[in-house]
Amino acid sequence: MKKLLILSSIIFATLSSLAQTRSDYDAATKDLKHYYNQLLTDSIYYMMAPRMKTLAPQDKMEAQFKQTYQQLGEIQSINFIKEEKGIYYYKAVLQNATLSLLLVLNKDNKAETLRFLPYKPETKDTVLKEVSNIFLNTATGRICGTLTMPDGVSKPPVVLLIAGSGPTDRAGNNNIGLNTNSYKMIADSLQKAGIACVRYDKRGVGESMGVLKNEADLRFEDMISDAQGLVKMLKQDPRFSKVIVMGHSEGSLIGMIVAAREKTAGYISVSGIAERIDVIVEKQFTANSPVLGEESKIIMDSLVKGYIVKNVDSDLMVLFHPSVQPFLISWLKYDPRLEIKKLKMPVLILQGTHDIQVEADEAEKLHKACPRSTLKIIDGMSHILKQGPENRADNYATYAEPELPLSPGLMPAIIKFVDSLTKSK
Repeated sequence: MKKLLILSSIIFATLSSLAQTRSDYDAATKDLKHYYNQLLTDSIYYMMAPRMKTLAPQDKMEAQFKQTYQQLGEIQSINFIKEEKGIYYYKAVLQNATLSLLLVLNKDNKAETLRFLPYKPETKDTVLKEVSNIFLNTATGRICGTLTMPDGVSKPPVVLLIAGSGPTDRAGNNNIGLNTNSYKMIADSLQKAGIACVRYDKRGVGESMGVLKNEADLRFEDMISDAQGLVKMLKQDPRFSKVIVMGHSEGSLIGMIVAAREKTAGYISVSGIAERIDVIVEKQFTANSPVLGEESKIIMDSLVKGYIVKNVDSDLMVLFHPSVQPFLISWLKYDPRLEIKKLKMPVLILQGTHDIQVEADEAEKLHKACPRSTLKIIDGMSHILKQGPENRADNYATYAEPELPLSPGLMPAIIKFVDSLTKSK
């Protein structure tokens, strides 16, 4: 089966380290490499501490590792990098990608933390100027983000960037093969144009991992509430002149709901869908496999009615694991075309012609639902906001090439739109 880099999610716990030795960690990584390369997923699950098993049930964890193996190939080497605050960092070289492995063992040498992240060499060039942390306190924990401020600009506008689906972090990366740095690049470009930017780890992702205690408790409304809380905070911050919401992919729908509720200065949709999510999921699975497309439709038809599906094909388990289905049910309540009609502020809709996850006509449908919006179709832009080949397999390959620049048509359109808002009264 071809790669399925859509809407999937898995949770790994991050806890403090208990005094194990370097040799314990090296032995664990050696076992992990062997089990992974042999697809002995039950053995990998045995390595997990009880809390990880609670957050990542065995069937879902096995589906995740199998998907990673399909996409990235065997692990060729795992080498120690450093130990910091009880977390051991390793560089894992796979056939099709290089990843960072974060590992924490308990006193029984079981993994309290086992996370694969995009590999980031520690160089000064990766750090933006005028960058600080930003936090939003919620009932279950703290949402963590990054604020990038332009140099020498008094009261700049600020763009809140809402990430796309799955465990995608504030940089535009995740642990299932997405290594783009797209959101970091957007923040950098905005900074150079005199515009501030806030991007954040969604609950259950990155440094916001602890906000989500149980994946089965997550609802789409939680994602809306977090983004809305950040907008409220930014609107009250005297450093900023205006607040603009920009949502990518899944974040497009979240963003338009928040923009309407908070009456922001502007709203930007990037690679956003117009159809309800059940229609999009069926299209995406069908593009990879007509059989899976039909099976996903049957499941979605049940979720639309509010019913959980217990028996799910293993190839669909990453998306339709029973612990994820309540989130999908809550997502299905929202129709993007109805939500975008509620917007009274200026609206910019951006879409690429080489997006293999969201078809270009989705942007046309959003524009039709909100005729006063500005629509721009960017030639050659893919779903990760880079220039992507038309060929599906080659396009997917760029998802693991973070050095690729943003599509040349993207930032000029965004900056022009934001500048027009700052000149308006």
